[in-house]
Amino acid sequence: MKALFMNNYPMDQAWESWQNGEYPGHHLWGATHLAKHGIEVEIVPYQTLKLLNKIGCKLGLGDHLDQQLRVLFHRADFDVVYSACQTTTFLLSVLRSLRLFHKPIVALIHHPLNHTLKETLFLKGHDRLLCLSPTIMEPFAQTPRIHKKMDLIEWGADLPFYDQMQPEALEQETVLSANQAPFIVSAGKTERDHDTLVNALLHLDCSLQIYCSAHTAPTFKNLPDRITIHASHSAHNAVSYQEILAAYHRAFAIAIPLTSTNNLAGLTSLLDAMAVGKPVIMTRNSHIELDIEKEGIGFWVEPGDVQGWQRAIAYLLANPEEASAIGDRSRHLCATKYNLDTFTNTLARTLKSVLV
Repeated sequence: MKALFMNNYPMDQAWESWQNGEYPGHHLWGATHLAKHGIEVEIVPYQTLKLLNKIGCKLGLGDHLDQQLRVLFHRADFDVVYSACQTTTFLLSVLRSLRLFHKPIVALIHHPLNHTLKETLFLKGHDRLLCLSPTIMEPFAQTPRIHKKMDLIEWGADLPFYDQMQPEALEQETVLSANQAPFIVSAGKTERDHDTLVNALLHLDCSLQIYCSAHTAPTFKNLPDRITIHASHSAHNAVSYQEILAAYHRAFAIAIPLTSTNNLAGLTSLLDAMAVGKPVIMTRNSHIELDIEKEGIGFWVEPGDVQGWQRAIAYLLANPEEASAIGDRSRHLCATKYNLDTFTNTLARTLKSVLV
């Protein structure tokens, strides 16, 4: 079985970085592990004709017309189209609903959908829709024709990537961490509320390292030295993933401060925290099914709640043994459920099911 794989960022580059140990495999959404299930993966080349994509957007044919046309004119044999993003297959789905495209289409759904004509056409033309949150499926419970195409899939971390640091390096990180004041790490560029987090940390005896984009950097001036900001002014991270990983390993806890959101913002950082076995403090996000308090791996804070952040962080600082136990539970949950192998098992079953 062969799957054509497409996404809204360059998967060929991501694949090379993963092979070099520079990038976690779960950001390739199962493609790295499908061979274990007898599924060959061919990556559709990413954008080369920006003008064509702009034309596609103007005509309402989706955000990635270039990739979709590459699929349409693909001459090699393949069995299924697998898209890791719901914005890359609109034209293909319309053609499939009109029976002008004859290969099954499976797509991951990250964000809530509406009952608009465009999204109805999108949904109709897909064979299976793998939703990263049950809240995506709920609005279609009374639409059996669509709902029966939907399945929940739980994203999981590429644990070997997080374990790649050599024991000697990990020991050095542990010694370094023991010789410095406890610090919190917040790493993320989407819908982050770093002003609230910084405001809370100003009144606590704790350091903070933030890795963010320029537009989500805190707006405070003259911050104390114990609060450091690494802000990127481009689409790339300000530092390498390996540097962020090293900071995660040294951190006392991971913070995920969010604005009020209507999507899965923060999920990547949550997996990061679980994979390195750290307690997590996170702004409540109803679209994330994993209840960090119920599972005993961290604490929810309401949007914009400075005092809530202070209470949660102060509690962990005052109870270091419990914080360590919370981190252990976090890693165990990741190892037993929220990992790339489990994710790929579900994905592979779905891809095979559309050929039956």
